[in-house]
Amino acid sequence: MMTNEKLAIIDLGTNTFHLLLVESSKCKIGFEVLYRERYYVLLAEGGIDTISDSSMQRAKSAIDAFQNVLSNYKDIELVIVGTEALRVATNGNLINIYIKEHLSSVPHIISGNREAELIFKGNKLIVSADHSPYLIMDIGGGSTEFILVDDNHIILSKSYPLGVTKIYNAFNDTDPISIQAISSIESHIENQLSDMTEVIKGYNLNCLIGASGSFEVLSEVLTGNIPQQELVNISLADFEKLSMKVISSSIDERRDVKGIPENRVKFIQVAFIMMRKIIDMYAPDQIGVSPFAIKEGLISEWLTK
Repeated sequence: MMTNEKLAIIDLGTNTFHLLLVESSKCKIGFEVLYRERYYVLLAEGGIDTISDSSMQRAKSAIDAFQNVLSNYKDIELVIVGTEALRVATNGNLINIYIKEHLSSVPHIISGNREAELIFKGNKLIVSADHSPYLIMDIGGGSTEFILVDDNHIILSKSYPLGVTKIYNAFNDTDPISIQAISSIESHIENQLSDMTEVIKGYNLNCLIGASGSFEVLSEVLTGNIPQQELVNISLADFEKLSMKVISSSIDERRDVKGIPENRVKFIQVAFIMMRKIIDMYAPDQIGVSPFAIKEGLISEWLTK
């Protein structure tokens, strides 16, 4: 049984810190959102091995804001998880200490495979078996998670060091990005995913499910909406047209594209290169954009306690 009817989740991502506050309900997905907030902290802006002073200050400011919100609620279960940047940064413990002092809670620094497990559980709340076989892709700042699902069973679930910030820092060369750099990124992705490619060869993918983050930008630019509690279908033709525009654009040109937030302008180009490469490699029949990822996976586990 749940000890509380309200759950607050803080997701300490490499690029963004999220707060999601929910309560259990009898609706289809089992919960209602009371509050959500997202702060762009860009922990890996100066490199993922060490969090810069400016990134550290943004992280602390986000935590202060979360503390202020949570102080308005009582009897809430709080779960805090950290991902790639906090797994590898030599000074990531400073954020852990700050959180313990201000929120009286210790973050769980989860593995990449645990990330993938939670992303699957979150998406099961809204993705039906009709989409099988499908591949979930969650693009982060420090890593990207893939989950291959067939008939509601996980065939493959793995985290790869293919975060947009990490790739940008390693390969970006000019503005607009050069054809050579794009080719290098694509080769890097192909090499990293060689083991997954061997598995996917046995499946005709029905759908690529893009989980939150960069895929939400895809939805907002093409449809004017960010999905809240349902999948948004994106045609392959519409994606191809938009990806060509974004990948070939300068950073200033991307600022003029309605639906791309200022805080994603720098790295969204790499995300689109990744999306396009995955579509070229695995040829899904359709694209679905899902708002659910790690946080909703934790909610799913909480609901079934």
